[in-house]
Amino acid sequence: MPPYVPDAFKDPRQREWSAGWISFLALNLFLLALLCGWSLDIMNQSEFAALALGLGIIGFWRHGWGMVNFLRAIYFRHETLRGDRPLARGFYNLSILLPVYSQSDEMLRAVAASIVESVRSVPGRVLVVCAYRSEDQKALLSGAIEGECDVVMQFVRQIGMGKREAMADALNLMKASFPDGEGNFTLLMDGDTILTPDAIRRSIGEMQVDPKTGAVCVNEVPLVEGEILFTAWRWLRSVQRNQIMSSFALSRRVLVLTGRFSMYRSEILLQTDVINRIRKDFLVRKDLYISLLTGDDKTTWLEVLRRGYDIRYLPDAFIYPVEQQDSEKSFVKETIALTTRYSGNMARANLHIDAWRGAKGKLHFQYGLLDQRISMWTSLLTPLVLLLSLFFDSFDVFILFLTYALLIKNLQALALAASGRAYDPYFPYLIFYNQVMSSAVKIFAFAYLHRQKWNNQNIASVSDDRAREMDRESCISVINRCALFFMFVFFIYFTIR
Repeated sequence: MPPYVPDAFKDPRQREWSAGWISFLALNLFLLALLCGWSLDIMNQSEFAALALGLGIIGFWRHGWGMVNFLRAIYFRHETLRGDRPLARGFYNLSILLPVYSQSDEMLRAVAASIVESVRSVPGRVLVVCAYRSEDQKALLSGAIEGECDVVMQFVRQIGMGKREAMADALNLMKASFPDGEGNFTLLMDGDTILTPDAIRRSIGEMQVDPKTGAVCVNEVPLVEGEILFTAWRWLRSVQRNQIMSSFALSRRVLVLTGRFSMYRSEILLQTDVINRIRKDFLVRKDLYISLLTGDDKTTWLEVLRRGYDIRYLPDAFIYPVEQQDSEKSFVKETIALTTRYSGNMARANLHIDAWRGAKGKLHFQYGLLDQRISMWTSLLTPLVLLLSLFFDSFDVFILFLTYALLIKNLQALALAASGRAYDPYFPYLIFYNQVMSSAVKIFAFAYLHRQKWNNQNIASVSDDRAREMDRESCISVINRCALFFMFVFFIYFTIR
């Protein structure tokens, strides 16, 4: 972990082999052994043989996609580590867009220090454009970056119209500095991202050796300030992200270019039409134009796909995104709030026509986009069957289903450990929690595309009257789809019983 990161933020990998880590692991293994023994005793009764077979068939169908991604991720990382890992070479210019919000002075100094360390080896001109809120932020960053290395800094004041406006203004400044953009690179990052020199050198190197690569993103190790459960949850999300990114990168596509760190060819990003789209992007849904207030990173992702470029992922290059749990929110409220933001942006990007145009000829990528639409329903199959067995069947059936669910989640946690060298005994339970919570949030996100929120600013994507009308339509749609899904689950349950 970088030495200039505030002590309050912890690397989640440091929890390994602590007393609490070992105790919870032992408790998890004991519970798993107890349930497996109980279930084996139940399955000795012939009446449950068909149920066990049914569970195996359903499990193979449900988790086949996960197994495909697991194997693809293993192969991709093996090939990446075995092959050449090019570093940036020759002369090039680098532009960095740094938006800052309410980060503390200590955090801004850490971000600035990581930028200084990362750009020292850049052979050309480095331009840092900072979108700031207060004059204190401007003075702090100017002194911490310009005063420590040879860079040019420019500033854009955020005036309350949202992140997109500030980003567009910053990109226009970059375009004026590097009008042709050819052979140059642009980094979009967040104001709470700690860079590493390898992340920049490796990203630029990949694009230099492959002219078809238009953008690159890297692996993440989150630095978290919050309770133990939230730290484990945030670490789980990064480990899962690494696995799914590695799998899709085998097809030279990824499902998202994260705003934490994404490197682009400047000739793609610094175009007037692209900048205007970042400023004001929209989605056409049911003959209605829905302005995209959030998800600027999805707009740039769609732009790379639209222009036919490949996207690369580097599992061996890292950044350190900082995550701080809101002290006024519980674990459940905080994780739901973050998942709502992620899922809302994902839903709006998934339904954009450019995403599907960019998937042409990439079968795995096409199915990945489709899976984003269906997994929110299939992921609810296990928890609903658990409830059905608890309320409408014998307790033995419930124990059998519970054992099946816990065993699968432990296997998934071990698969993550095997593919990403990361494990936490909380993972099996957090995977199940995410499965249920994320599914419910995604159902809401896909139905209520018009509902967006950005930093509590008074910005709306549609008028209040139209929003209320769409709320009614969305509510009816969700009820109808839930009813159909419940009927399907009842059919599956009583078939395997």
